[in-house]
Amino acid sequence: MNGIRIALVLTVLWAAALGRSAAEEPRVLFLTTSEQFSHGPIFREDGQPGVADVALAALAKQMDLPYTSSKDADLINAAELAKYKLVIFYTQGDLTKPNSTETSVMEDTGVADLIAWIKAGGGFIGFHSATDTFDTPAPEPTPYIQMLGAEFRTHGSQFEGTLKVVDAGHPTMAHVPDGWKLHEEWYLFQEFNKKAMHVLALLDPGEAGRKQEIYQIPPYPVIWCSAVGKGRVYYNAIGHREDIWTNKTFLKSAADAMRWALGEGPTSAEANFDAVVPPDAPEVE
Repeated sequence: MNGIRIALVLTVLWAAALGRSAAEEPRVLFLTTSEQFSHGPIFREDGQPGVADVALAALAKQMDLPYTSSKDADLINAAELAKYKLVIFYTQGDLTKPNSTETSVMEDTGVADLIAWIKAGGGFIGFHSATDTFDTPAPEPTPYIQMLGAEFRTHGSQFEGTLKVVDAGHPTMAHVPDGWKLHEEWYLFQEFNKKAMHVLALLDPGEAGRKQEIYQIPPYPVIWCSAVGKGRVYYNAIGHREDIWTNKTFLKSAADAMRWALGEGPTSAEANFDAVVPPDAPEVE
């Protein structure tokens, strides 16, 4: 009888341990809602996921992370966010308004819920047009833009630019080579949160970029991170082109960013804008 009781107790403890493990297992949510313009890497055709979705799903699988992808912006609320440890945005526009994919919209409290979730320890990653989300309608940047670090302002024609890594020791930069050349649609920004953002890499437009007047400028931030409360925020302006999402170097850097945002390694997110960005770097008006 004692043996049976011991076995039952061990079974209950084992089941409880499994339950805790499942509940505590980091989960990833990839949101791809677009109010107006849906980028190629997240465009779904005939129900098939876009190349960015395929790439991140594969990375999550390699990292043994349960993964959910959705265009339903109403998932960004306190109750749903409690299910996740990492949220990734490849989004565009005001997510509380009707969108181009005719999917559910975010509640008015969604941004506040998202920021509270990050402050409590959540990890957030924004790719490319995440900075073209919740644009600033007034002189002051929106809470979302303040959290993310900057706001998209404009871009020119695509060209091959060069990344200048300014913090090679940061965990998210482990696979990003200094001098990495990429043909891409390069955003220009405004509303930099200089007091909070930790710049990781600058774009040098170089000779190719400076053929366009708007890129006749010094190097400026295109990859950065920050600490928001107990949480971590990372942004990468790269990701417009579909071929980027099959680039091995980019995918390695995305995996590094995911691990960092999930809390692996040191935060290393002290504000450094003034120390690493040329003083005349542009904020486009």
